Amino acid sequence: MKLRTGTAKVATIRVGRGWHVVRAGLRTVRFRVLATVLGFLAAGLLAAGITTLTLDLGNLNNRVNEDLLLQSGRLHDIVEQGVPGGGPYTSLDELFTVFLQGDAPGRYESVMATVIGGNTFLPAAGQPGTLNASQVLDAARAAHVGGRTVFHDVTLDGRTVRLAITSVSLERGAPGGLLVAANEIGRQREQMMASFGTFGVASLGTLLLAGAVGFTVTGRLFVPVRRLRQATESITFEDLSSRVLVPPGDDDVSQLATDFNRMLDRLEAGIADQRQFVDDASHELRTPLTIIGGHLQLLQAEDPRDVRETQALLLEELDRMQSLVDELLLLARSGRPDFVRLEWVDADSFLVAAMDRIKVLADRRWQIDTMPGGRFRADRNRLTQAVEQLAANAVQSTRWHDVISLGAAWVAAPDGTVPPAPSALSGAGFEIWVADSGCGISAADQERIFDRFARAGVSRGTEGSGLGLPIVKAIAEAHSGSLRVISQVNEGSTFVLSLPGGTP
Repeated sequence: MKLRTGTAKVATIRVGRGWHVVRAGLRTVRFRVLATVLGFLAAGLLAAGITTLTLDLGNLNNRVNEDLLLQSGRLHDIVEQGVPGGGPYTSLDELFTVFLQGDAPGRYESVMATVIGGNTFLPAAGQPGTLNASQVLDAARAAHVGGRTVFHDVTLDGRTVRLAITSVSLERGAPGGLLVAANEIGRQREQMMASFGTFGVASLGTLLLAGAVGFTVTGRLFVPVRRLRQATESITFEDLSSRVLVPPGDDDVSQLATDFNRMLDRLEAGIADQRQFVDDASHELRTPLTIIGGHLQLLQAEDPRDVRETQALLLEELDRMQSLVDELLLLARSGRPDFVRLEWVDADSFLVAAMDRIKVLADRRWQIDTMPGGRFRADRNRLTQAVEQLAANAVQSTRWHDVISLGAAWVAAPDGTVPPAPSALSGAGFEIWVADSGCGISAADQERIFDRFARAGVSRGTEGSGLGLPIVKAIAEAHSGSLRVISQVNEGSTFVLSLPGGTP
């Protein structure tokens, strides 16, 4: 009993999971899109079929009525023409005999005539239909209206027949007769309904084929969407390396996959910056915190001199820590879109203002090399910050008699043209440099000075945090530019900040 009960539970769980899978499949975008398209297609086919059937039935009614009226019109023409030998018809028997010797009725038609209280006349060529003449005439006698033609639908032997009953009279007081034209309209309606059924079967086949093709096409189309979902499920804070394979083409799905990958690139870069910030902060703040803790442990509170010296040292370390944190935050924010705010900057006035700010850094021979003229697009504050940092680096590498120069120039556009001052041509570049005649940088150090916390082996000043040049590089890259160095040991260095040009 326990075994059976357990088996039943397993079966129930499997059924429940299967239903859950089915319900999940019904909620997919693929199913909804396909169901919507097939629903509209089915509604369109149904509306087209019903509309066509309705119009065909209406046309059938009109056509049958016109065909039935042709018989009474032909009889009227024969009466107007008179007997072949001349003179009018005086006998309905003679008239009906001549009339029914004419054209044979159509496939679904029957024509007959009768004299009230007298003979019955049928076409000489025979009836193409299978209607019983006596039943038709009995129905006609019951439904006729004297002096005009009336239409009357009757059911004979399970078939719907439309009768056109025309009262015929040659002379007042003479016996009258009936001309009866019958059409098996029911059989034609049945054929139309059969055609509608065939259309329905063909439409169903079309829907099935469209569903199969649509299922295949949407499956391929939504492959990036499924991969996108799988990627989102696998992405974690620790691992952002998953990417979606972008399908060929330029449709919305391909663009979605591309945008998703770009979003992951931005997230990965942002998280990498955060991790770098945490790593850098923990690495660089460990030493000053250790120094502060050590001096606090060795502090002799009863010794005023020791307290003053320790206080001065701690404040110095705190200032250095604050500067370091500010620089790390600046680097962490450099990847944001709002890190720079571009505006048109006049080149000459920028150089003059920058020189006024940097020449007070130290007693050096400061000079401006060139005044290029024109305007370029940049963030004035960030660019001033970069120039100040380059000038501070130059001060550390020079002595009082060395020269530190600031300059700028337009560089050639992709077509080889150099814009003349004072205007910039589209595609031209703009370069700003800070050069010094100091100790220079060795070739080995030039490869790593732009890395965080890297320091050149030759320096005549106090060591910095090692973040100055990475900050300048980040500012240049935020302007879609670059930073490079040209240096020889004991001859000096030139740091060149290249910016894209523009049209002022």
